[in-house]
Amino acid sequence: MAAYVVIDLNVADPAGFQQYVDGVMPLLEKAGGRNVLTDGDALVLEGDWAPPTLVIHEFRDRAAVQEFWDSPEYQPFKELRRKYSTVKVVVGETA
Repeated sequence: MAAYVVIDLNVADPAGFQQYVDGVMPLLEKAGGRNVLTDGDALVLEGDWAPPTLVIHEFRDRAAVQEFWDSPEYQPFKELRRKYSTVKVVVGETA
């Protein structure tokens, strides 16, 4: 059962945020995750949700997402992300 992390990303400082991306991508891959999509021009078909950047990551399951999210290695990057962006993050798992 794959799990998908859906992120509504608003980057305030692209140069600063790049530090986050550069540090997190190896951690994401180490945790078995992969970036599926990064789209700065997502098509809104209905409703008022229009994320500035839509990001989707795939993990093997919800437990793997939680393990990555709570890992000691990721914690400093959360602070870096908060410094340079704001996000809304949800996780869904396939049946």
